[in-house]
Amino acid sequence: MKKRFTRHAVTLGAAGILGIATMAMTSPASSLTSAQAPTPKVTVPGGLAPAIAAKSTPTGTTDGSTQMRVSFILTGRNITALQSEVDAGWTGPYLTTAQFAQQYGQTPQYVQALITYLNSFGIHAQVMADMLDVTSQGTAAQYQDALSVLFKNYTVPGAASAGGPAGQTQQVFATPQNPQLPANLASNIEAVLGLTNYAPYESLSVPAKPEATPGLTTSTGGTVPTGTAPTAQLPQAFESDYHLSSVLAAGNQGQGQTMGIVTLASVDPTVPAYFWKNVANIAVPPNRLSLVNVDGGAGAVSLNNGSDETTIDVEQSGAIAPQAKIVVYQAPNTDYGFVDAFYEGASQNIAGSLSASWGESETAIQYSVAAAQESPGYAAAFNQAFLESAAQGQSDFVASGDQGAYDPTGDIGTYNLGVDSPEDSPYVTSVGGTTLPGSQVYPITETSGSGTVTTTGYEEVNIPKQLTWGWDYLWPMYQALGASNETAAAGELIVGSGGGYSVLFGDPSYQNGIGADTYSDYEFINPTAYEEIPPTNLELPTSFTLNPSPALSTGNVNAGFRATPDVAFNADPQTGYITYDPQFAPVYGSSYEDFGGTSFIGPQLNAVTADYESALGHRIGFWNPNIYRFAELTNSPFHPLDSNTVYGSSYYSGKNLGKTLTISGEFTNTNDYYTGTPGAIYNPGSGLGYANLSKLLTDFAAATGAPAPTGPGAPTGPGAPAGPGAPTSPGAPAGPGAPAGPGA
Repeated sequence: MKKRFTRHAVTLGAAGILGIATMAMTSPASSLTSAQAPTPKVTVPGGLAPAIAAKSTPTGTTDGSTQMRVSFILTGRNITALQSEVDAGWTGPYLTTAQFAQQYGQTPQYVQALITYLNSFGIHAQVMADMLDVTSQGTAAQYQDALSVLFKNYTVPGAASAGGPAGQTQQVFATPQNPQLPANLASNIEAVLGLTNYAPYESLSVPAKPEATPGLTTSTGGTVPTGTAPTAQLPQAFESDYHLSSVLAAGNQGQGQTMGIVTLASVDPTVPAYFWKNVANIAVPPNRLSLVNVDGGAGAVSLNNGSDETTIDVEQSGAIAPQAKIVVYQAPNTDYGFVDAFYEGASQNIAGSLSASWGESETAIQYSVAAAQESPGYAAAFNQAFLESAAQGQSDFVASGDQGAYDPTGDIGTYNLGVDSPEDSPYVTSVGGTTLPGSQVYPITETSGSGTVTTTGYEEVNIPKQLTWGWDYLWPMYQALGASNETAAAGELIVGSGGGYSVLFGDPSYQNGIGADTYSDYEFINPTAYEEIPPTNLELPTSFTLNPSPALSTGNVNAGFRATPDVAFNADPQTGYITYDPQFAPVYGSSYEDFGGTSFIGPQLNAVTADYESALGHRIGFWNPNIYRFAELTNSPFHPLDSNTVYGSSYYSGKNLGKTLTISGEFTNTNDYYTGTPGAIYNPGSGLGYANLSKLLTDFAAATGAPAPTGPGAPTGPGAPAGPGAPTSPGAPAGPGAPAGPGA
């Protein structure tokens, strides 16, 4: 039976919390005096902390000397008017940070009162230039007194991705209570963040599955066919695939522009510098990369912490806008860290565009929504930062996630439809993914008792055209994937372009009239084993059954919800990009690895924006109101992925001498659920689709009042030649130490 989307208020902890013992609420310890805090006090939203405490196992009281960082996100003034302007398309004149603070930030009097109050407990506090984010440092004991809470230590089991092993257990502090502040201060608090040091966010990049080397002779005498899908692609492949090469050839390479990377893991600047010079073979300015440590920074460079994600973001953006500067906002992986990094990027207002490649499912953050509330303060905290960026002409891009339509499988391990956060905000451009056409060949291997691995055959899939990314096309080849059956393969590979409908945000006006309220789908995944999650009585599925050949179905959203993503470009790791990081060597056996994921698209479009702005001579701001208008033009720059054609078993083949090998399955244009509707502008799996980026620049020039670029080398349309130094093919870099081929 078709399930309709409904708006739920859920009290869930973050990743991996299902089935964890609940702790009773504890009365806060407080040593407040009447001189320190006026009465009465009232409760304000407390971010992740109460849910982490309620769904985790307590292990003792937090030492009062524990150092903490807490951020107070302030409710802006005139926010409703600001939302309306941004939603309709704010194309300038853009505001300076000081102008934004004066019109939309909190008053200096209020900010000073809050800082004075915190100072009275020994807490150091300061406000960002936008007058919306007060950051502070102090001890657990000081915050307990100031906020009337009690901190305890907890064990939080790691996230258990659907069908996969549990992640790393975290030892954290948290408070089961929402904080309290004097009534005269509480009314302007959107959220108090940092009352736990739990790390909730995951990077949104995915390594490729190893493919067979073309021409390989198997142990049984077969030969792997040539012509496999493109792998080991350089960023220049993105430029040629989507007609950006002519923009760069015209001299628009990001000169005079700065790109911002918002991230939760540190980067070693020498790694992307090596990639640009020795792998992508492009010349870049010296000292182009600067680091900003937000809230003390993201710690040491570490693959375990996700530094590969930051490296990928910098490599991709820096290659596609080779003359632009890059500032990396490195923040701790906490609720306050991620939010503060966006506010820092907006308050500094140095970067004309920003991107982020981290997120968590909406299901995992709905802990902060009380039963009668419409949207949580935590999500609203992100919204304000994005609104500020839009008012200042900054373009923001956030990855839509890599679990297809089933985003919660990536963190809490449930099989309900869901989208990622903060890409769900109506005030960012959410970026999804596609799969490029071509042939992919996967080896079937056997391991002997002595551990020798031999290739006994192969399985192949042929992708006829660029489609929404969903790894359901890999499930029928379970033999090559090492799974016992197709259901097991599906459980391990619910992967694809994040997309669907938010349960937290209504649809913005720029999405009106595009048909996003109805959709087509293939229900491969049939959720089962619904488990009630107290205290909301919401039931979420913890298992599924597989329908390998579902019929096409249609659905509708019974209220207006924000649909994501907005656009999509190549993100499938099997048609993805070569990356370089010496940290890969112990894990993958080489410093080079093929990666994909929606995390590639954000930095790529970050760079596209820098190229555009170097061509136009001004910022272009928040993309969405304009691109949705462009998509409705007769001569639209977008290619909507509106096919729901089923490609059957003729697109699969295999060879395994000595055995019967049959590959039968459906290959569809889905993100494992949503598919295209013929003639539709919008697909919930891939948004408006992919764009001709040369044509898109022309449309932005017209929409923002700037003349289109002219003269020798100016964009002329699809297929324009690449610029000087561009590679003649998207193959792996040559030279000592370079990867030998796909998956090297």
